[in-house]
Amino acid sequence: MSDFWVLAMKEIKNLLRDKKLVFGLIIVPLVIYPALGKTMQMGIEKAQGTTHVAIVNLDSGRYGEVLVKALQSTPNVSVVVLNATTLEEAIREASLKKQNVLVVIPANFSESIESGNPATVEVFGIFWKITSGIKESVSEARINTVISVLSEEIARIKVAKLGAKNPDAVLHPVRAVSMSVVKGRIINVPPAVVSSVLASQAYGLPLIVFLMVTITAQMAAGAIASEKENKTLETLLTLPVRRTTIVASKISGTALMGLIASLAYMIGLKSYMGSMGLQTGVSPETLGLEMTPTGMFLFALVIFLTIVFSLSLAMVLAVFAEDVQSANTVVSSVILPLAFPAFVLMFTDLEELPAMAKYGLLADPFTHPIVAYRYALGAEYGQLMWSALYLGIIAGATLYLTARIFSSEKLLTAKISWGKRKR
Repeated sequence: MSDFWVLAMKEIKNLLRDKKLVFGLIIVPLVIYPALGKTMQMGIEKAQGTTHVAIVNLDSGRYGEVLVKALQSTPNVSVVVLNATTLEEAIREASLKKQNVLVVIPANFSESIESGNPATVEVFGIFWKITSGIKESVSEARINTVISVLSEEIARIKVAKLGAKNPDAVLHPVRAVSMSVVKGRIINVPPAVVSSVLASQAYGLPLIVFLMVTITAQMAAGAIASEKENKTLETLLTLPVRRTTIVASKISGTALMGLIASLAYMIGLKSYMGSMGLQTGVSPETLGLEMTPTGMFLFALVIFLTIVFSLSLAMVLAVFAEDVQSANTVVSSVILPLAFPAFVLMFTDLEELPAMAKYGLLADPFTHPIVAYRYALGAEYGQLMWSALYLGIIAGATLYLTARIFSSEKLLTAKISWGKRKR
């Protein structure tokens, strides 16, 4: 077995021995995130359960009773009719009965409808204790839907009495059918749904890239700083092995753990975001945004080059640290500002930015995994190749700098004092 593989396997074994690292990189994203998402999903499903509605009907006409019966026949709605005579009394009784919504039908409800004037129904969300508010929001939406349907039906009856042959045509003379055009292909999906699918990708990928970069960088810096702190780095450098081989083995071992960690975070975050409702039920494949084998290869290449760059940069920074704690501080102070601008792409498209901002973001290596994913879905292979070429140059230059530092005595003597006075 070559020196490279021996050192690479040693690096991987050292990382796997750190139980806290394995727990944080693999167990947490694969277990905690899905569990958290499942808990949120259960909360949302519970909020979408039975809506408890209290109704006060102060109207003596027939339309008040029509509204009460309409609410009573609505699925997942439990109706309690209160005999209150004032709003304050109705709110007090609804709160005591732990109702989610209070509907007050005014005394002039039927009279307003029959005289051709708009009638008003007051809908109160009852927050009888401080909660997330999801159930009250869902309950209000259900009540408003019932009132809208009833209002539509009353309007249809009134229009029919005026002699209209087709009341729907009078009430809705123009109807819009929403569809989308994706990559030149007409899809029978509303633009709002397509936007939600794309937004779920836009929100999730920057988080994954951010976590992947910071975790792998901390791993690489911690490994170097630990050996430097424990004085084992000097022993390693005295072996009859080229220092470039030492650098390559350390990067390869940490990169493998980084890829495993990024895969775990992708699986965990996808489950978490799906439970949050960012998944719309329409997949990118349905929209014709399926990643081809060529796109997958180029995207994987961009991800790999990004990890190599972050690892080599972290190793360079770790050389200037005295221990693991200071290594994490140095890496965070450099890596986090580089990774943070990529979050701009959560809220805007790269092509919509001014030229200076656009090229400024493209100069940031951590921007490219995000835009590369979009390029891969859109089969824009030319853009993917440019991203891979740029990252290859940046990663190669950083690797060269790392090898030069490892080949010099700066590896053992470089330090950052962080404001400490020299004695």
